Amino acid sequence: MKASIKKCEKASKSDASVFIYGETGTGKELISQSIHYASNRKEHPFIAQNCAALPESLFEGILFGTIKGGFTGAVDRPGLFEQANKGTLLLDEINSMPMTLQAKLLRVLQEGYVRRVGGTKDIPVDVRVIATTNESPTQILNENKIRRDLYYRLNVINIEIPPLRERKEDISLLCDMFIKKYNRKLNKDVKGISYDSINYLKKHSWQGNVRELENVIYSTMSMMDNEKNIVPEMIHLNDYYNLKEKKTNESYSLEDLEYKTLDHIIGDVEEGYIIESLEKTGYNISKSAAILGINRQNLQYKMKKYNIKNFNK
Repeated sequence: MKASIKKCEKASKSDASVFIYGETGTGKELISQSIHYASNRKEHPFIAQNCAALPESLFEGILFGTIKGGFTGAVDRPGLFEQANKGTLLLDEINSMPMTLQAKLLRVLQEGYVRRVGGTKDIPVDVRVIATTNESPTQILNENKIRRDLYYRLNVINIEIPPLRERKEDISLLCDMFIKKYNRKLNKDVKGISYDSINYLKKHSWQGNVRELENVIYSTMSMMDNEKNIVPEMIHLNDYYNLKEKKTNESYSLEDLEYKTLDHIIGDVEEGYIIESLEKTGYNISKSAAILGINRQNLQYKMKKYNIKNFNK
């Protein structure tokens, strides 16, 4: 991780494009923000867009802007490049961007201007682009998920963020950061986390990386009353992966797979974990949702899906 941090420091002194690879939840957006706010563009916008979250039909207009009358219902609207002018644009999960749009993005990077959808005027933009992916560059190139010419254009500075399981020495610092964050959010006064708790956390596999650790701290602090320090007994780790393995090994034999679909097995695991969290919190929806790392509406939807009811009422 130290090598990655050094690269970030050097990247902040440059205007070159940056390509960041890391598993889901490793903190790619935080790294991107740190590069921006340490650069000479820090007084200008930092705009992040997840490429996987946009439908292809809307993507071009959101990225490059639209002109009124350019198509049915179109209005004059600047795109992300115009909004991020003089600043930084983060394109998260660049490997999810449609190929046709990748060609247009490459043109913008090469020529330094955008043309709104339906427009004829070229608009100059000065934007630094940071692109991220949760799949290895070799994989997305081999699977043709990204154009090679675009990849080479973006990959001027390459940063790889190792998963949390490979840098467990960072857990203590990350916990301190998250405790400060959720003290403000939850209006609490938690002073810190015990040495035993850190050792306990270091034994976990952290399949969800930094995001999973943040959710663990958030859910733990949500359940605390007036305690000042986090101790192991308070920590509820997300044992989904262990539970899934246990459920598969103990409850389902290979013969069972003839009658149980993968969705069915995963559903059983999810239902069991939801019931466990509800029972632990006395069927408090907010606290259970915090433990599970989802919002209230999503938990209520899943409870309805699995017909989970509080029979203690």
